[in-house]
This record gives sequence, structure tokens and C-alpha cells, in this order.
Amino acid sequence: MKKIAAEPLAQPARATGRSTVAAHAGITFVGIMAANVLGYVFYTLVSRVLGVEAYGTFSSLLAIVLILSSPALIAQMVVAKLASDLAFDGERLAGLARFVDRVTVIVSLAAGAALAAVSVPLARFLHVADPMLIVLAGLSLCGAIALPFLRGLLQGTSAFGPFAISMIAEALGKAVFAPTLGLVAGLRGAIGGTALGYVAAGAYAFFAAAPHRRGVAIPLSLRALVRTSAPTALAVFCVNVLIFYDVVLAKRYLDPHTVGLYGAAALASRALYAVIAFVPTVLLPQAAGRSARGERTRVLFLQAFGVALAIAAATIALFARFPELVVVTIASGVFRAAAAYLVPYVYAIAMLSLANIVATYNIARGRMAFVVPLTCVTLGEIAAVVMRHRTAADLLQTIAVGHTFALLACATSLGRGRGRGSAAAEGSGGAPATA
Repeated sequence: MKKIAAEPLAQPARATGRSTVAAHAGITFVGIMAANVLGYVFYTLVSRVLGVEAYGTFSSLLAIVLILSSPALIAQMVVAKLASDLAFDGERLAGLARFVDRVTVIVSLAAGAALAAVSVPLARFLHVADPMLIVLAGLSLCGAIALPFLRGLLQGTSAFGPFAISMIAEALGKAVFAPTLGLVAGLRGAIGGTALGYVAAGAYAFFAAAPHRRGVAIPLSLRALVRTSAPTALAVFCVNVLIFYDVVLAKRYLDPHTVGLYGAAALASRALYAVIAFVPTVLLPQAAGRSARGERTRVLFLQAFGVALAIAAATIALFARFPELVVVTIASGVFRAAAAYLVPYVYAIAMLSLANIVATYNIARGRMAFVVPLTCVTLGEIAAVVMRHRTAADLLQTIAVGHTFALLACATSLGRGRGRGSAAAEGSGGAPATA
């Protein structure tokens, strides 16, 4: 009788929990997709304002910013985890928030200053005539590093509304400032406008987390943080490098006109990655939660992988059937020749998108054996591009093969053996992960 009486009370609680998760997922999905759309508006407007050769330089410099700022995405994950652990301890959470503020300022300014300091030799390496463009890219780097730290606080305290707004503010700011200033001041204006977009979103995220900044500082074990987060950091860094590094090396090895066409093909193909990126965003908490409870996660993974595979196959077919239409729609008619690069590039992005899903699934279950093979593939692919770069076709062949091997490397941890689990699960006596 007690079980029968308790059941009606338990069901509304579970329903409320499900509705809250659904609401958070919906808000986050809308924020991510709106930011993705605005992001492509940003790239499209800038490409039309600057033209082929100047856009090649712009895309190369922005790729450097995105590569150098990718470790901050790891910081976002760490900060979010700490904030979620302290969400009901206001004083300690405030101490964490102030600690994050200090680290954000130090790391972002140091990174931006370091990039500015090497502006002359880096400009020479990339065949950029104006070293001031590197300095302006350093300002963008400051914002690109600061934002993930600040968003980690919002994510960890379940402030998904402000979290989504910060993503939209970043993309909208860049879409407005970069092409507008690009019309006035060319490349300098476009890169400076990009920096302003980061600043606007960073300011919003900082003030959105203001209620959590009252209290005393808390001691943090940096050694423990490094030990538990290093494999995850390395895996995410490898994936982010593989997304962007080829545009930088294309700027180094190819002629300016070809670099612009290559950048347009990269822009169109990365649309696939932006769409599929929602799948690992949802997969990570779902797989981690089920794994911590000792539940099986294989069906969840197969569903996520199947959805991504279907999207990838449909996109490749679309790009193969209408390559010129895709390029002209996303960039403009002057980039029409980039259609020749589209199919191999979108195939490579599809393989990397699937690799990212497999890597996320492994991370959620604490199975990190794939990190070493993925690192080796990343280094090997970059080395292959450095050695074989006579034409854009050479680069595309290399990254298509390399990204396929990245997927295979991530799949090495898909066995049914037990994973190590997260530090939090081990410390709380969580159930072992199951496949």
C-alpha cells in the first residue's frame, strides 16, 4: 500500500524534472542555432564586403584566433562543473566567480599580448602585408578566450537563458560590426569589428553572472583539476585544430586567389559541422548521467550517431548535386570557382563531425584511451599537409583522409570494457559505466 500511495507523488516530480530539462534543452538549442545562423551571416557579409583575396587573409587570421582560443572551451567545461557543484553554496560560488574573473583577465590579456608581440614575424610567415592586422586579431583573441570562461559560470548555474543570449550577442555583434567597419576600413575594420562583437558578448556574460559574485574566495586544487581535465582538454583541442588549421596553412602555401576560394569552400562546408554540433551537445549530459547511474548508453549513442550520419549523407548529396548554387548562396558569385573544392571538403567535415560525436561519447563515459591515437592522427595530418601542399586539391585529399582516420582513432574506445569514469563519480562511489 505504501508503494501504491507513493507512486502518484513520484510521477509529478519526475515529470517536472523532465519538463525542466526539456526547457533548458530547447533554450540552448534555439541559442545555438540562432548563433550559427548569425555566424554564417557574419562570414557571408564579410566575404561580400572584402572580396576574394582580402577574405582569404581575414579567414586565415580568424582561424588563428579560433585555434588559439580553443583551450578556453576546456576551461568552460571545468568552470561549469565547479559552478554546478557549488550552485547551492552562495558564498563559495561567489568565490569561484571572482577567481574565474581574475583568471579570465590574466589569460585573455596575456594571450592577446603574445599574439600582438609576434605580429611582424607572423605577418611575414602568412604573407600578410599589414602587421597591424595581427595586432587586431590579438584583440579578438582576448574576447574569444574570455567568453568561454564567463559562459561556464552561466552554464554551471543553469542560467541557460543568459547563456543562449550571450551566444546570440556574440554572433549578432560580429555580423553587425565586422562588415560595417569593413566597408569603412577594409581588413582592419573587419577584424576590429570582430573584436567588438566579442567585447559586447563578454560584457553581457559578465553582468549576467553578477548575482553570483558575493562571498569569500575558495581554495582550488589546480593539480587535481589538471590531472582530471588534461585528457579531455587534449581531445577537444585536437578536434578544434583539425577544424581550422588547414585554412591557416592554405594561406601559407597557396596563392591569394586560391586561398580566397578555399576559404569560401571551408565556410560552406563548416555549416555541416555547425548543425551537427547540437548532437554532441545533447549527447554529453545524457550519456554521462546514464553512465553514472550504471545504465546502458549504447542505444543512445547509436541514435545520436545515426542522426548525425543521416544529416551528413544528405548534406554531401546536396553539395555534390548543386555545388555552385551552395557557394554562390553562402558567399557570392565571385567565389563560384570554389565549387570544385566543395565535395571533398564537406566529406572531410562530415568525418570530423562524426569523430567529435564519438569522442564526446567516450568522454562522457570516462574512456580516454582514444586521446593518444587522435593526437597522433592530428600531428600526422598536419605534417602531411606541410610536406604535400602543391595545390588546393593536395590539401583537400590530405584532410579528407586524415579526418577519416580521426574518426577511426576516436572509435578505438568504443569497446564494452569499463571506463575510468569521472573524478566526481569516483569520489561519490558512482556506479561503473556500462555500454
